[in-house]
Amino acid sequence: MPEADAPAVPNDVSRHVMRLGGDFFLSASQIITTSIDADLVTGVIFLAIVRANVRHLLGEPGLAAAYFEPGDLPPEALRRPVSVYAVARELHLPYETARRHIGKLLAAGLCVRGGDGGVVVPAEVNDRENVRAAVRTNFQATVRFVQALADAGVTPTCGPAPGAAEKMAYLPREVVRLSSAYFLDAVELLMTNMDLQLVEGLMFLAVVRANTLHVTLDPALAATFSGVDEIPPDELRKTVSINNLARELSLPYETARRHAHKLIDAGICRRKPDRGLVVPAEVHAREGFKRGVIQTFEMTQGFVNDLAAAGLILRPTGS
Repeated sequence: MPEADAPAVPNDVSRHVMRLGGDFFLSASQIITTSIDADLVTGVIFLAIVRANVRHLLGEPGLAAAYFEPGDLPPEALRRPVSVYAVARELHLPYETARRHIGKLLAAGLCVRGGDGGVVVPAEVNDRENVRAAVRTNFQATVRFVQALADAGVTPTCGPAPGAAEKMAYLPREVVRLSSAYFLDAVELLMTNMDLQLVEGLMFLAVVRANTLHVTLDPALAATFSGVDEIPPDELRKTVSINNLARELSLPYETARRHAHKLIDAGICRRKPDRGLVVPAEVHAREGFKRGVIQTFEMTQGFVNDLAAAGLILRPTGS
């Protein structure tokens, strides 16, 4: 069930919210990889480093204000390096995999060595035009996602925090911080509940999205299959090819093929006669998956509240 402070909604919309979230997560992954011209794993590691560098700011209002000063970027002195080991552990990656991808970021000048052998994404990188463009694109994608949530009945349970109006000029930067944290926390939740590694987890999300995107976009179908126990039947699911998954996730085909077979071998995906993949209804009905649906709903409500506190409040269309 949603947390006690969650808003009243007409009925259980947690599964619909998870489908909307999956679409948002995949959009976020494309924004990341495009902005730094990297593959999916490197892009997610970049995001994790950025968050780790400034995570300590979040609990200290005086420091967090650095996000909203002219220039709106925390100075180098406030960024804390993160070790390769910590990144690997957070993303459920083998150490060597994390080390290799961080090596790519170092070679590309997207991060630098900091104290104690850790790595930092410097302010100069965050201030590049391609990253700023990604901030704007992310803001637009987040607005669309939050509007879809509002139309589904998921609205803030709080209003803007004091001083939010004065900070509105820097809202996109704050939104990208919040949405990055939401993305990484959701990936962590997926990997934990489904016992998947990073690439397998994101491929799983991409398969689920492709199987039921038409359900998400059709108001009647979305309403019919909105609750945690209201699972679209297998005959309603559309298959997706490994080639399309590789293209959507910016993965080499062989990498996508290898991880797809891991999902098949684990009984999470099935290959249909057309060679496309589906995550069958039986998997969606597993207790671990249903628990993840509910937890994702609660996490999403918290995300909407955090955005509202920052000044981004959207109401249902036409209200």
